[in-house]
Amino acid sequence: MRPIVFDLRDRSRTGLGRVARETVRAYRALFPGDDVTVLEQGGQRYSLRAQLEWPALRRAHPDAVWVWFHWDVPWFGMPARSVVYVHDLIHYSDRNPLKRWMARRWIAHALRRAGRVVTVSQATAARLPRKAAVIPNGVSGAFGGEWKPADYVLTVGDDKPHKNLALVGQMGVPWKRATGVGDDELDAFYAGARAVLVPSREEGFGLPVLEAFARGVPVVASDIPALREVSGGLATLVAVDDVDAWRRAVRDAWDNPGDADARRAWAARFTWERSARMLRDVIGEVS
Repeated sequence: MRPIVFDLRDRSRTGLGRVARETVRAYRALFPGDDVTVLEQGGQRYSLRAQLEWPALRRAHPDAVWVWFHWDVPWFGMPARSVVYVHDLIHYSDRNPLKRWMARRWIAHALRRAGRVVTVSQATAARLPRKAAVIPNGVSGAFGGEWKPADYVLTVGDDKPHKNLALVGQMGVPWKRATGVGDDELDAFYAGARAVLVPSREEGFGLPVLEAFARGVPVVASDIPALREVSGGLATLVAVDDVDAWRRAVRDAWDNPGDADARRAWAARFTWERSARMLRDVIGEVS
């Protein structure tokens, strides 16, 4: 196995940041004998600084396999011995035409130059023009324990257009939003939620579904491919823009939460340790 460099310079608290941090943490715990470098300081995602840092980084690790947890890869001098995650194609439908154009070019470049491509769901893999290894996300051990429902529904994540959070505002239910918080605070949000709502128009995976399930919390989610896949038939799936159907589904989940143990059992199948083992197999293919 060659040396491995995990590029985590963008230390964001988004879902992608969680995937990167948790996968690397599990990898280092499982495979302490591997020669691993984790880059944690430097330019942020999409930044010119990150691109300018790249030549010196490559010179410092000339024989390494590089792993990027996002398609924000180097534009010049990207090594063939590399693994690139493409979690989703949400940016393809960005409202900003310049961002749409840039995303398509950047993703195409990453797909063309990467030694191996990884994605997180069969739903996303089916949309990629190149074969990708599917490595599902895991659920952190921070999420679990007793469910003590209070009187609110919960959404998790930033208010981006594809998250469709405006729909929740139309329902007339007590609503809390968790965004940019640490694991302890996020777990407390989950523990008190009557239901977790995922009204997204598009997702690559849908990690809040599993995090909610780990607490036993019912989930009402959009009926889209990735959320059907990750929920394993245990969430209530609703047409994206049918507000009346969402109201009915949320009311049903509030009053009749269903089998919390089944939800916990499903979430327990998804671990970051499994993700790390699968990633090591992929890295081995380009070493």
